[in-house]
Amino acid sequence: MLRNLKPNHEALLIGIDRSGGWYTQDKPLQIPRALRVEVDAARRILIKPGGGFTLPTGQEIHIDVAMPLLHGKFGEDGSVQGLLETARLPYVGSNVLASSIGMCKETAKRIWRDAGLLVIPWQTLSKRNRDTGEAETALFAKLGPKLCVKPATSGSSLGVSMAANLPELKAALKKAWRYDDKILVEKAIQGRELECSVTGYMHPEAYPPGEISPAVQYEFYDYDAKYTDPDGAKLMVPARLDAATTEKVKETAILAFKTIGAGGLARVDFFLEEESSALYLNEINTMPGLTPISLFQRMLAEGGLDFASALERLIEGALAEHARKEALL
Repeated sequence: MLRNLKPNHEALLIGIDRSGGWYTQDKPLQIPRALRVEVDAARRILIKPGGGFTLPTGQEIHIDVAMPLLHGKFGEDGSVQGLLETARLPYVGSNVLASSIGMCKETAKRIWRDAGLLVIPWQTLSKRNRDTGEAETALFAKLGPKLCVKPATSGSSLGVSMAANLPELKAALKKAWRYDDKILVEKAIQGRELECSVTGYMHPEAYPPGEISPAVQYEFYDYDAKYTDPDGAKLMVPARLDAATTEKVKETAILAFKTIGAGGLARVDFFLEEESSALYLNEINTMPGLTPISLFQRMLAEGGLDFASALERLIEGALAEHARKEALL
């Protein structure tokens, strides 16, 4: 992201450690692919309501807009967004509610389904009401011969498994329970995995979709295929789709984005079923990956929007959205 930020902006890097401490970070002379959080008491900061931070020295630093480039729990789930809202700081991306909905796969699916959008058939299981083996067996009868088991609020495919029989299902459930108190058991869709980038607030725009094709050794696009194996999947932009399907993906992505009240940016994921050609909504990522290999900006570029210009739009949109919400107070 820093590589593409235009020179008229001055970036203040802030890292958050696992205990919740916020620290200023030095800007590297040569920008690496990932930055490590340097934890030092002399760097620790406090958020100041109204637009800034206070250093341990008492020095105050003003910021115009925050970009919470964080993923998963405590970053993408509305937690940081709520903190920024309380401090009245403009920030890029979805608000508290939309971030929370996007993080909870069950809640998003229910909202999309009630809005008439096609979602993958599923059953929700909760630790508060653990099902018996008999009920587990019934999942195959209800959802199909192959199931996908995933934590409701995890990301990066952590805790996700496929199951084609009862022993595999029991193992998959045990794995998923490690990450969440609520899990989803879905019909496993045989088909193509598609993604679509969306940007904007009041008038969101979708871009040409991309496609993910996991390597043959992977049953699906799991954590290893995503992060540890450089040859784990082929990422294709644009996806090899006919014009009608391309438009359907883009239109559905915008509907999914608007239905949960998302803003700024998101990546909407789909499955295109091979047998029926049905387009199933899978998930929405309200703060998608922005690394050099991420599909998000590659899809933007395919639609004619370079990443530097996209960042300008995100910053300007965040400021306009903040002014709009402030006017409602």
